[in-house]
Amino acid sequence: MKKYFVVICVALLLAGCGNSSGADAAADMVRRTEGESVFYAAQVWDTGITPEHWPVSRSFALAEDMLYFAEWSEEGTWSVGGLALSGENRPVTLFQTAGDSVEALTVTQEPEEVPILALAGRGREGMSFLAAYNVEGEQLWRQTYECKREILFSLARDGEGHFYALSRDQVLLFDEEGVYQGSIPCPGESYLDMCAAGEGDVYATYRDGPADEPVLVRLQYQGQKLEGAVRIWGDGQLGARREGSLLMREGSGLFSYDPQRQESAKLLELTDCDLTGNNLQFMEENSDGELLLLSWETARYDRPVELARLREVSGEQQTDGKQTITWLHVGPILPGVDDLVAAFNRQSQEYRVVTESVSLKGVTVTENTTGFDLDTEIFMCVNTRLLASESADILSFVSYQDMERYLSKGYLEDLAPYIARSENIDREDYLEGPLEYYVRGEALYGIPATFNIDALMGRESELGAEPGWTVEEFLDWLQEHPDAVIQEGMTKENVLDFCLKGTLEEYVQLDLGQCDFEGETFRELLQRVQSLTTDSAAHWDDWGKMLEEKRPILEQGLAYGFSACNAWENMYGEPLVYKGYPSSDGSPCYFYTGGGMGILSRSACKEGAYAFWEYYLLNEESDSTDLYYTNRELFVKGMEQLADEQYAYTADGKMQFRRLSESGSAEEDGLEWLTDLTEEQRDKQLAMMEHVRIDTLENQTIRNIVIEEASIYFAGVKDLEETCRVIQSRVSMYLAETR
Repeated sequence: MKKYFVVICVALLLAGCGNSSGADAAADMVRRTEGESVFYAAQVWDTGITPEHWPVSRSFALAEDMLYFAEWSEEGTWSVGGLALSGENRPVTLFQTAGDSVEALTVTQEPEEVPILALAGRGREGMSFLAAYNVEGEQLWRQTYECKREILFSLARDGEGHFYALSRDQVLLFDEEGVYQGSIPCPGESYLDMCAAGEGDVYATYRDGPADEPVLVRLQYQGQKLEGAVRIWGDGQLGARREGSLLMREGSGLFSYDPQRQESAKLLELTDCDLTGNNLQFMEENSDGELLLLSWETARYDRPVELARLREVSGEQQTDGKQTITWLHVGPILPGVDDLVAAFNRQSQEYRVVTESVSLKGVTVTENTTGFDLDTEIFMCVNTRLLASESADILSFVSYQDMERYLSKGYLEDLAPYIARSENIDREDYLEGPLEYYVRGEALYGIPATFNIDALMGRESELGAEPGWTVEEFLDWLQEHPDAVIQEGMTKENVLDFCLKGTLEEYVQLDLGQCDFEGETFRELLQRVQSLTTDSAAHWDDWGKMLEEKRPILEQGLAYGFSACNAWENMYGEPLVYKGYPSSDGSPCYFYTGGGMGILSRSACKEGAYAFWEYYLLNEESDSTDLYYTNRELFVKGMEQLADEQYAYTADGKMQFRRLSESGSAEEDGLEWLTDLTEEQRDKQLAMMEHVRIDTLENQTIRNIVIEEASIYFAGVKDLEETCRVIQSRVSMYLAETR
């Protein structure tokens, strides 16, 4: 089904930048100036290009109303397909390439002439080739060539009929009959993209280094060189416009650049029409002045290729009639969120989600700024935003404890009635443990799609194979291993925090609002930690060196899914034990971690907010199999699939993969097959689920108070008696305020 959207964009003009005779004389970054507003309507549909029509690199070409593309089928053959853009047509296979591996293609059609397709790649005999075919598959000519072998990412043809093939390190040049003429090496780190525009000038982009902005150049066939270098913004992706202009992309912004007039104009913001810059793979303007954009996820071939056709419209045609849902996210917007929002907006006929982010940007940070200060400032920003006349509808956090601030004060909507009416979600389908975070009585304020487990872990050879230890055993181990390290530094404050995570109930009775930090047990704990010799240095940058030196290791790590154990053990080279935090009786102690999403009770459109909340829960990362999912079915699926996947290394160092369930026991190939998740590794992770608890905001706040005062004692500024007295006073005051 077609979907229609309207985009409001601001045009930006680019100040002139001089041409140069060589690519090494790139001009300074161009200046932008603001221009007039332009409006675009976007029509989007699924092209039907799926795993059976598998796109490779930039292997698309546009001629009038036909899109051509190369594909690889499940049978291992290559072919060329076509898709008519005059309606919601399905792709068709035009011809196969007799075993050739097609890496790039272009169309050589002139006005009112029969289209000719040029294909570049590698033939069955192993030789690189350039060949021309008509749409019936008749080969018109074919040339082979020998040069430094590289994968080709793009193929273009200039106004004189010459061909250009782009690889990472060079642009290969061919005459109009496909005969190889030489190459233009990349003057920087690597080429990025290439396209022909207007009368047939061919342009390319390259990057000098990982952090450098791309350089745009024109390719000169006769001199076999680059000219007119200018530094541009964005990722270097190019597309062709009419009359010689180029399309460029910077993040989610799409720009037009006129090389002759040296002007740039922002055409549109992709997110405004529910498209995302991350997935955009092909862009071009057709003869009717419409922008054609193709997007798909190159790393996930089960996703369909989508086509967006954008046309300029008048201001009166701007609205699409959808009700806006505002999603306020505390912290950075995570990868993949834009894609998910765009997908929801395209499928929803009633609602449109827009995202806002509240982060540390703009928060005052000084030398003496503490984590508490940062929390205070960022939540002041959130509160100010939520008190606006038009409040947000959805609120989400990277950390559950941050969400708990609002949940406990009644700012979030009870989702239980919505879930009871839903045809898609059943509360019983989700693991009970992670849901405890979000339950108050009969009310449910959220369901996390995934979760992590926070634990201390290390080598079995150093910590023993059995999980769990008492505080005394933990401190004894540290005393015996003064050279033990953790990445964040084995400070005395960290050691105290680890000891309190599993034993705070010894000192605090939350239900009674009482605490005891002046008793003998806590005094002995502080004295014991003070007596330790520890490596307080951080080891984020030299962790690999610590592993090589076989230093005693403790990881305060997040077990984030069933692949985690295998990945960690491969890094350490031996089995690991999820030891957990010390507890009073020595039983393992772990914590659920993760963020949360809730609907604000002030939302003006709670039904729409719930529609997106449900969509997000059902679609967030749901095709990955190595995470801890709260959904019971996905939880089991991830475990079973990883246990079925195997890999091996061939004699030349290449990896091969297979499924254990499909390999057959009699197979003899001489390879040593390894399983992604062994039975022992699986059992270790499943055992953790029995000992996971919730690290509440109250627990974290009390520990922060204790550690803040204890650090003064560890520094020798206060004595033990005064330290315990102040901790007792501050925690008692906190408990009284929160009851």
